[in-house]
Amino acid sequence: MKYFLLLACVVGLLPAAQAQSANPSVWCPPGATWTYGWTWWNEHGTVTVRYARDTIVAGQPAQLLTRRQLVYSRIAPTLPPLIMPMSSVLTRTVASRVEVQANGQFYTLYDFAARPGASWLTPSVVPIGPCPTELVQVIVDSVGTQLLAGHTLRWLRVHLAAPAGTSGNVLGRWTGRLYEQLGGMEYLQPQSLTCGGTDPGYIGGFTGFQATGWPAISATGGSLVLATSPARALAAGFSSYPNPSTGVLRLVLPTGLAPDARLQLLDLAGQVVRRLAVPANGQLDIRGLPAGTYVLLLLGGRQQSVLAQRLVVE
Repeated sequence: MKYFLLLACVVGLLPAAQAQSANPSVWCPPGATWTYGWTWWNEHGTVTVRYARDTIVAGQPAQLLTRRQLVYSRIAPTLPPLIMPMSSVLTRTVASRVEVQANGQFYTLYDFAARPGASWLTPSVVPIGPCPTELVQVIVDSVGTQLLAGHTLRWLRVHLAAPAGTSGNVLGRWTGRLYEQLGGMEYLQPQSLTCGGTDPGYIGGFTGFQATGWPAISATGGSLVLATSPARALAAGFSSYPNPSTGVLRLVLPTGLAPDARLQLLDLAGQVVRRLAVPANGQLDIRGLPAGTYVLLLLGGRQQSVLAQRLVVE
């Protein structure tokens, strides 16, 4: 106990700029897992990023994020997906900043205390490949907060520019909001388009986030929604049968459903394969899809949540 109190006092005297171990209110809550979709002409899949553990880099706490790529073939869609390892990523938190390691040093990735007009240099990346990391200027356009699952999250919107003193256009983008804990709605880091030949060539939009104590979070139409578990969907009055099916289903819908409620069918890579109206007679026809497992989302109009059912098509 004496050792713990002494350690706490020493930590309390460290400078404010000292890096922190994972600060779950800003970055890397326990169990944090981010999923992003990607697609190419002959294949598609997901990139999953997981907060693995805290580590020490140059004597300072940092977070180790592991990544893996799931690859589905469009040419042979019945084949099981390939699981491809990717390089890990090191981040750290300093007050309201999230920093990422590149070129042997840490750069600001997000700064949730920044105001419009603030800027910093950050590395843009290619998902896999031999290209050297390049730096881009991040300029904050707008800031705000959003209440999600009981958490008030700060967010930023930014655009990219060439670093000061350099010329040329930035061949890349970083669209959508950047959230505390959730990161970017288009991958964690800005991506470079100056290097071809990488696989996947470009990681696409955010499709899901999970963490201990959080409901599953997904994105649809550029907005964050809470994706409930099938058990919660059943308790809310949303179910379907038979399951498995050959593609013709009977839906049981919650009472008081909003008139603008709609359905989306996703594959396991997070890609929307069907956008559907809620059938007035309760019968849903999804025949013509390849056999496999899908997720049926019921988007309840203006509600800030969705109900999810896992479907098996034979």
